Amino acid sequence: MAKQEAQFATQDGLDLDLMRDFIMQNPDFVRTDEELLVRIATDPHSGNVVSLGELARNRLLRETHAAKSRFAQIVATARSNYESQIRVQEAIIAILDSKDVVDLRDRLSGHVAFSLAADACVLAISDSSANGEVLDKMGSVLERLVPIERPIHIGPIDKTRPWLYGNEAQFIKSEALARIEFGAERRVAMLAIASSDIDCFREDMGLELITFFARVVERVLTRLSAQGQL
Repeated sequence: MAKQEAQFATQDGLDLDLMRDFIMQNPDFVRTDEELLVRIATDPHSGNVVSLGELARNRLLRETHAAKSRFAQIVATARSNYESQIRVQEAIIAILDSKDVVDLRDRLSGHVAFSLAADACVLAISDSSANGEVLDKMGSVLERLVPIERPIHIGPIDKTRPWLYGNEAQFIKSEALARIEFGAERRVAMLAIASSDIDCFREDMGLELITFFARVVERVLTRLSAQGQL
């Protein structure tokens, strides 16, 4: 700071804090003064003054970097969702031409599980009807896992289910369960898609794809039931 400026800054009665507060509350005082802006923004020779131009450039670079990061995350999410849709479409095509329940189950455990990158894809069918007052053992279990008020369940598995996943049960860490009601009698069934990866099916995932896939399985079962296959 020049000698004259230093003397001015230390004059009796001059409160720099008040000056700062005034400028903070009245920024247009600086914005509308072109001469003052030029004086402030000019790159100084002394090292004790910050260039506003440099600050603005650095801030712009940070904001640009943050915007690029957000855009990259959006693109990655969109790509992941698109790939998930493709896998579900492949799985749907695989089951539409099922000839009977055995064929349907084979397709689910084979082609469908592979398409969905799952370790198990199982269909559990009860003899119970959603309209009936009495449930068989399987129907009772399904009503507990996927009751009508919560027809889809996604997340880490709470305990092993050998009755559902067989020898693979000990390796299953996460699952997606979907309630199914098919045929004129509304028989109860459950579609289970499971993985050994605990993060494969998480509670914060969307339910749209598994719901849609379950509705397709429901239609296939309705057709097989009408044909006398069930």
